[in-house]
Order: sequence, then C-alpha cells, then structure tokens
Amino acid sequence: MKILAFACVLSLAATAQTTYKISEQGAANCTVSGINDQSGITGQCNATATAWINGAAFNLGRLPNGTYSIAQSINSHGVAVGSGDKGDGRPRAEMYRNGTVIDIDPSAANAHTVHINGSGVIAGNALKGFGGCNNWAASIWVEDASKPGTFRRTDLQPYPGGDGNVRCEFATGANESVQVVGSVQNSLFGQKGAFWNNDTKHTLTLLEPFPGDWTSIAWGVNDAGQAVGESHPPFGNRAVLWHNDAAHTPSELPLLPGDNYGVGLAINNVGQAVGTSGYMVPGTFTVTSTHYVVWRDSGVFDLQTSLDAVSGSGWTITGVSGINSLGQIVGTGVHNGQPTAFLMTPIVP
Repeated sequence: MKILAFACVLSLAATAQTTYKISEQGAANCTVSGINDQSGITGQCNATATAWINGAAFNLGRLPNGTYSIAQSINSHGVAVGSGDKGDGRPRAEMYRNGTVIDIDPSAANAHTVHINGSGVIAGNALKGFGGCNNWAASIWVEDASKPGTFRRTDLQPYPGGDGNVRCEFATGANESVQVVGSVQNSLFGQKGAFWNNDTKHTLTLLEPFPGDWTSIAWGVNDAGQAVGESHPPFGNRAVLWHNDAAHTPSELPLLPGDNYGVGLAINNVGQAVGTSGYMVPGTFTVTSTHYVVWRDSGVFDLQTSLDAVSGSGWTITGVSGINSLGQIVGTGVHNGQPTAFLMTPIVP
C-alpha cells in the first residue's frame, strides 16, 4: 500500500510549529550519527565509538591498535555497528557487542556500515580491491549462526550496462527489513538514487530524479520504504521524497520561504524527515544561508527557531543526522561557544 507522507507531500499551509527541548550529548569532543526508535544514540567521543542509552554514554571501544572508531547505527537490542581502523587509518566495518569490537569483514580492503536491524543484519559498503569506483560494493552482512562473530557478505548489484570501469554502487541507509538505499553510477546516465529491495535477489530499482532534473541520490529510508534525498537540476538541488509505490515516484519537498536549495537526509516511520534548506546563488554553486529543517505536520520548519526559549538558550544548530519515530532529532551544534552534539525532543502540549 502506498503511504502518502506529509499530507500528500506537504502543503505550505502548515499547522502550528512544534517546539523542541534540546539537550547536550557528551562533551565538546563528541558527535552523533544516528538514533533508533528506543532513543538509543550512536556517535563518537574522543575519536572512539560511543552509544548513549537512556542518557548514559558508553565507550564502545576500538579494534586492536586502532586510532579511531565511530558508531553509525544501533538496534533495539543495543548492538551497534560502525567503522574504525587497525592503526593504518583505513576503515574497517565493525560491530560493537557485549563489550567487544568485531571486524565483520577482514577480507575487505576497506569497509564501513550504515545500518543494523533487530535481527543483526548489517548494511554498508565494502571495497573489494583498490582502484576505481567499480571496486566498491553496497553490501549486506549476515552472521553465521554456527560461527558467532563470523559474517557472510552479499554484494548488491550495480545497474547493468555501460562502461564496467565506472559502474558502481554505494549504500547510504537501510531499514528494518533491510531495504537498502543509496546511489548507483553508470556511464549511461551518471548517478541516480538506488533502492535495493529485500527479496531474494535484492532487486535494484532506480530512484529517478525529479522530472527534468539530471541526477539523484537517496540518503535515508523508513520501514515503509519511503526514501528521502536529493535531485539535481542544473545549478541546483531539490529535497526529494520517493514514495513507496511500485515506481518510487519522486515528489519535491518544500523549502523555507525564499530558499531554492535543499536535501532530505533522514526519514522516520511516521513520515517526518530532516534535512537542509538554503539559497544557491543563481548560475553558481555557492550556497548561502543554510538552515536545518524538519518536514512534519504538513509543513517545513526551521529547527533553530523551533527550540524552546529555556533549553535553546545559547544554542546554534550546525547539522542534523537522524530522526526517530518519536520525532526526536540528533545532530551537532554550538552551545555557549563550544561545539557539541545534541538531542532534540518535541514538547507535547
């Protein structure tokens, strides 16, 4: 069944703006990358993967000799995934479970993860060999039940045809049923958004640009199969929602008044999304006055002006990275002059 998000893709005649309480996560040396529907947050503190559970921060560790790690996704059981190195700076796909750090794909030249679902299935990207982009593969990892800690990788397929040296794919997000989104590159059309279904063949469907545009990329997908991302006209950028109908029809998301440049970054299971709204100087690639926004309640709202007066004092929002089905938003900002991470929670009247 097709789900029409945002009241048929958002009327600009919006309801009252939701107010958010904002709270600092970690210290000035922390960043956040995602949030799940149980309010579990992932990120990094002191160059080490970190998770916040019920407001408490947990150091998830690094691989032996590692110089960094960062957690990207956490499931409902508290198992997180991310990436880090073994001392050489090259990213390895990592799982953080029961106080241990597991390199889930030692055979990959480089690898990193974007999502883990409740069953422990992981989505991400693996580099099969150094060289052109055709060596990268969007991938899914499944743990071998008979060998805990050992994972089997399935590479998702690029779009066929064209020059094989520039034919590649890249995963940026996934949902609970392991539908994966991202982009594919092909000499036939350049770059287009990608949607790999969760059938046995992981069937690939192109997420087409908005009519008249050239290229596209998807950044996030919810459990209903709705994806958000961006579509590219000449000298421009549209924030786009792809519906979960058979054609994955694209619809443009509205921007703040006067803006002409936007990106959809993440979408939750009730159809609320976060991203950016800004102004691009016509005929150039110069973007000014970028605002971080939420699409909800039949409208688009500036997150900075959505902060309540008390908790929002001293805050400047500088980035967003996730939204869960409770409407909570995570990102980065500056608080009283210090860069830090935040959690925004909608205030229910």
